[in-house]
Amino acid sequence: MKRQDLPIIAGLLADILYVYGFFLLIPLVIGLFVAEYTQALIFGVGAALFIPVFFVLRRKTSAGDVEYRHTAMTLALAWILLPIFSSIPFMAHGMSWINALFESFSAWTDTGLTMIPHPEDLPVSLSLFRVLMQWVSGLGIVMFMLFLHGSSPRAAQSFFQAEGRFEDFTTNLWQVGRIVVLIYVGYTLLGSLLLWISGVPPFHALTHAITSLSTGGFSTNPVGVGLYGTWPSIVAMGLMLCGGISFSSHQALLSGNVKKFFRNPEIRALFAIIVGGSGLLLLEQALSAGHVARALESVFYAVTAITTCGAGTTLALAESPDVFVFTLIFLMVSGAVYGSTTGALKLWRLIILWKIVRREVKRPFYPTGTLMPIRMGHNLITEKVALQAAAYVLLYLAVALVGSLIFMLMGYRSLHALFTVFSAQGNVGLNAMPDALYYGMSPLLKLQLIFHMLIGRMEIFPLLYLLRGLRE
Repeated sequence: MKRQDLPIIAGLLADILYVYGFFLLIPLVIGLFVAEYTQALIFGVGAALFIPVFFVLRRKTSAGDVEYRHTAMTLALAWILLPIFSSIPFMAHGMSWINALFESFSAWTDTGLTMIPHPEDLPVSLSLFRVLMQWVSGLGIVMFMLFLHGSSPRAAQSFFQAEGRFEDFTTNLWQVGRIVVLIYVGYTLLGSLLLWISGVPPFHALTHAITSLSTGGFSTNPVGVGLYGTWPSIVAMGLMLCGGISFSSHQALLSGNVKKFFRNPEIRALFAIIVGGSGLLLLEQALSAGHVARALESVFYAVTAITTCGAGTTLALAESPDVFVFTLIFLMVSGAVYGSTTGALKLWRLIILWKIVRREVKRPFYPTGTLMPIRMGHNLITEKVALQAAAYVLLYLAVALVGSLIFMLMGYRSLHALFTVFSAQGNVGLNAMPDALYYGMSPLLKLQLIFHMLIGRMEIFPLLYLLRGLRE
């Protein structure tokens, strides 16, 4: 990182924290409305500090010629600083520093693992703040930066690429922002209405619609949306699938271009894996119990795992057969469509990896020097992109396996270790441990899981750019 890069990064980071100050006004207003004055004071002080301070800083710094390395490093810093600042309201509520950090990082990374055994006891304003962080994270910091840097297409496009959220349905970046926000807000409101109609109380309908669509998975009860019954679970699965599909695909579907929607190989792979995964989970349930008693839960867990939502049902994973839990690991590693709100590897990388393997198996049967390009739908995948995808998959798996080994060395069962680490790194949020083991986790292991959440949300490479930039 060169000296001239510092003002650019500082300016972009000031923009993000300036917007964060306005974000704090939402729980402030709710706190005042429901007479939670202590929480309202905390959010109010935060807003009073962030808005003027970073308003001044963003005017004293210049975005300059923004390049990819600037946005990658800025986002890496933002995903660290935002959770740290957001942990303060949780500490003020009485949580330990490590649990407050864990909760905040889990929210901002859209993971959903929680250190709050009874979220129903949280103040309303803090509970809403907790899920709103997931809603914003699912939408992406990029959307807010787009409105601040809409006049700079290069800066906005760099942010899209750095967060892995670039949408190709238009070249007008303002139109990108408008369409994405309208789709996201529209689905949130529609989901809230459907959950309310299906019997979920209004506030809980809103919060579960937010966390289902953002694929964050936080709940206002210890179980999850499945606590409310069959129809709310079905609505939540629909919202998870919406969150697991890219915004450009939604735009194609809503504009009536159904053929374009289903031509997307990721969309077809997503539904195929859900059908196959649900069938496998049903079979495992039948073989272990002798019958299929809870079919809906099997389908629900297949959807919540591959969309990395991590929402729960009354079927506790800690009491499920090991083969059932182990199967969910594969779904959690996969993730859904690139450009969606989901985490994990994303299907496009796995499809590219599969095409690379298939090509190398076929290569000996073709004349030497035969060109064998890789295609995704109508798009040609360059060798550079294919190599990057394969390298990312290997790095992702290596980091998660090393993390799982650390858990095993600390005395955890191999299944629990693998499941917990892949759940954190995939930003899923499912937990298969008994409560005593999970909530009794040492602070060092909680810090390790925070690290896995971060690299999963930042897609590893921006963090590496930040570390290399700081070193140089």
